[in-house]
Amino acid sequence: MTMMTDDFLGGDFLNAFWAWHDLASFIIALGAFTTFWSILTAILIRFQWYVEALGMISLLVEASLGAPQLIRNWQRKSTQGMSIPMVLAWLCGDLAKTGYFVATGSPLQFWVCAILQISIDIFILGQVFVYRKNTGSSELPYSSSSPVHSVVD
Repeated sequence: MTMMTDDFLGGDFLNAFWAWHDLASFIIALGAFTTFWSILTAILIRFQWYVEALGMISLLVEASLGAPQLIRNWQRKSTQGMSIPMVLAWLCGDLAKTGYFVATGSPLQFWVCAILQISIDIFILGQVFVYRKNTGSSELPYSSSSPVHSVVD
């Protein structure tokens, strides 16, 4: 856990946050995150602004699930290794969900997030066309000063 602490203190928080060196560190961080937000929610649940903000944040997180794939494709200038049927399934699901939101008269934030999801899906499918001749690199360009490690390393 020392390497991760050094990365955090060295100002490389965003890259270091996902570079778990062992499962125990991940479980501790997940437990701390869950505990913090559970306590905060228990305290603030009675305030309408908190509930609405939490709901909007949840919608935006869910709506942006495809964004890392979109960014990775752009960085690599390739969609090699990406599952096109998976993205088509995302698009079909997002279109169905949007249809439901329209049919039931759901609040505006649901429509906005659904449109964001559909846009990301369409951009990814556009990348398939644009990058179709690029075989690309199977690895993302990482800074040599901040190696990426996974739980299994």
